[in-house]
Amino acid sequence: MERAKLIVKNFGPLKDIEIEVREMVTFIGAQASGKSTLAKLISIFEDDDFRRNSETTFESELRKYNIYSYLNQNTFIQYKNSEFVYPFTLRFSSGKFEKQTIPNIIELFRGIKKEDIPKIKFKTIKNFKFLTKGSIDHSKLNDINFKIKILNLFPENEQKTKFKNYYFNQKNKDFFTEDLVDEILEILDKEKNFENYLELYETLVNIFSNIFLYDSIYIPTERNILHIISTNTLGLINNNIQIPKYLLNSGQEYEKAINTVNELSLSIIDKKIKYKREGQNSFIYHNETEKVNLLESASGLQSIIPILLLVEYSKSLKEKYNFNFVVEEPELNLYPKAQHELIKYLVKNCLFDRKNLILTTHSPFVLASVNNLLLAYNKGQKYPKEANKIIKKESWIDPKNFIAYELKNGKAKLIMNDKLGQIADNMIDSVSDTFVDEFDKLLDL
Repeated sequence: MERAKLIVKNFGPLKDIEIEVREMVTFIGAQASGKSTLAKLISIFEDDDFRRNSETTFESELRKYNIYSYLNQNTFIQYKNSEFVYPFTLRFSSGKFEKQTIPNIIELFRGIKKEDIPKIKFKTIKNFKFLTKGSIDHSKLNDINFKIKILNLFPENEQKTKFKNYYFNQKNKDFFTEDLVDEILEILDKEKNFENYLELYETLVNIFSNIFLYDSIYIPTERNILHIISTNTLGLINNNIQIPKYLLNSGQEYEKAINTVNELSLSIIDKKIKYKREGQNSFIYHNETEKVNLLESASGLQSIIPILLLVEYSKSLKEKYNFNFVVEEPELNLYPKAQHELIKYLVKNCLFDRKNLILTTHSPFVLASVNNLLLAYNKGQKYPKEANKIIKKESWIDPKNFIAYELKNGKAKLIMNDKLGQIADNMIDSVSDTFVDEFDKLLDL
């Protein structure tokens, strides 16, 4: 399902790009084709600090991600978000950057004069389901304190009991129906007028503020060095050491992660292996007693652990933020089976609960893994138990929420077949076809 649209023209390796951004996006292409550039732009645009903070400039964000030099007088970039609650358009054109934020319903009506209220169409504010497009319902699904927060709307115990009887005894009740909103006002003994509908909406937005805040977690290809710089990022920043700022930012987040997550199962690699943080050091345990310092461990472990730590750390912040995860080349230094297990892990942990996942890759194995998860969703609609035995349901990908592009010659080619709900087979097979063609020619000698 389209979440945003991104247009990029004449920006570094990107010559003429127009792509749809869904909850999960995958970019594949050769080196220097622009995968990272697109991923970095989405990281910038999906970060609330940039979107809402007037002091954070587009130019400073481009410098942070080492892509400022790509700007030129012919550059055009536009990112248009389609969410109703906080819609916006971000545009760079003719050397200037504009943030065009459309006020949400609260901001539209908060300063309205009382005498002008009758001029507003009553149905506009009453139709909460249209206004939110289910946003609060999403929050309910991932908020363990949903029941407590909703009941706090009602000051009297008798009112709480009435609401419990009305709402919690019904299955599959969509939160934002007009009838339910009316019921809340009746329980609160409030008149069903414009001001009270608006006040209730604003109260709900404040209660579930986490559904509106996004933060980008950018996990770069250079993640192997995060463990080295994590303990001294402040010193590197203060001494103006020439390390890209996005790496220093990732190092700071990684430092928080290693101080929060003390132990990790590494079953993606091997069920026997574990990561443990002991004092100021990180170790890989191959069994109960044998361990090796992380910095001396296999390159695949050094590549995958920053991903796992940053994702697991983000779970401790879920009450405050929704995350836009950007993972560059998840396949680095990993055996194909481990690549597949990592993709399943990322889908499970970086897609649900209003999170987004952007992947860049060189690997056809990653595309093949994604196709399995797309197929699992489709087969699971008819054979849920059987499909779940093969691939756990939490790793299925709904094709409506996924899109994939191949980047080549400065353009983006859609390689997702929405009718089939799969990435095109010829894209996955093209790499192996090259090897087979060479092999056949050699045999013919």
